[in-house]
Amino acid sequence: MAEAPPIEEFLDRWDLEFVGRPVSDRPKYPGTGDVAFVRQGGDQLVLKTTPAGTDEERSGAVLAHWDGQGAVRVIRQGHGAVLIERAMPGNDLVDMVLNGGDEAATDILCDIMAKLKRPKPLRPHYRSISDWSRGFGRNRDKAVGVGVPAELIEAAQSVFMDLWVTQAIPILLHGDLQHYNVVRDAERGWLAIDPKGILGEPAYETGAMLRNPQDPDLCADPAIIERRARQICRRRGHAYDRVIGWCFSQWVLSVLWAIEDNLPYAPEWLTGPLAARELL
Repeated sequence: MAEAPPIEEFLDRWDLEFVGRPVSDRPKYPGTGDVAFVRQGGDQLVLKTTPAGTDEERSGAVLAHWDGQGAVRVIRQGHGAVLIERAMPGNDLVDMVLNGGDEAATDILCDIMAKLKRPKPLRPHYRSISDWSRGFGRNRDKAVGVGVPAELIEAAQSVFMDLWVTQAIPILLHGDLQHYNVVRDAERGWLAIDPKGILGEPAYETGAMLRNPQDPDLCADPAIIERRARQICRRRGHAYDRVIGWCFSQWVLSVLWAIEDNLPYAPEWLTGPLAARELL
């Protein structure tokens, strides 16, 4: 993974005025780019670096593919950075869930899914969900070493691969469509940000929204998972067993990725995957 150029380099190169940085109580995930609020003339924009070799490297191309339909618009992109429109006020869906609006937030995520459902582009090359599945084998021993049951990993890998070989025609997915990555603009409504860009069937997209926000009391309960999954299936027409299967297998995979990124493992990380497994 290569380091992205410093954000100051693009301020100068693209004639941008620095305004500030986002304020968040969430720790920065390893490998994510630097972000700044900037101004160009009268336009309020967001500048983000996109380190090579990370999930964010092709985020500009993904956003350009959607062309502002359900997502923020790309203003400019270059090697190592992307300049996008700034959604204002920019609040995400987490507060809506915290204030008892989980069903409304799920509806909004379903609306965004519908807007982003476009055929995959001919170019550039994107990774597929089968590429992501390699995380099961790559991180198995390390995960078992810190306390993740080998049987749970094997079960999740089996479900993932069964769904992959029977999947519908792949499209270009966001790859991390969930409550933190959908923000509100006063004029354009709710918009997706920070796509990873992955090729897979539309039902795959539901996994991230079912395991977020990252609070076990909000999502890691069989009753909550089932209610949300059935709501998604009604809205988007997906098969319930596929949505639950993706939810379980991706949740385990996300645990393995976090361990790979050297985040301090906690046994509570398995509460969600185990709850989803009860519904299989």
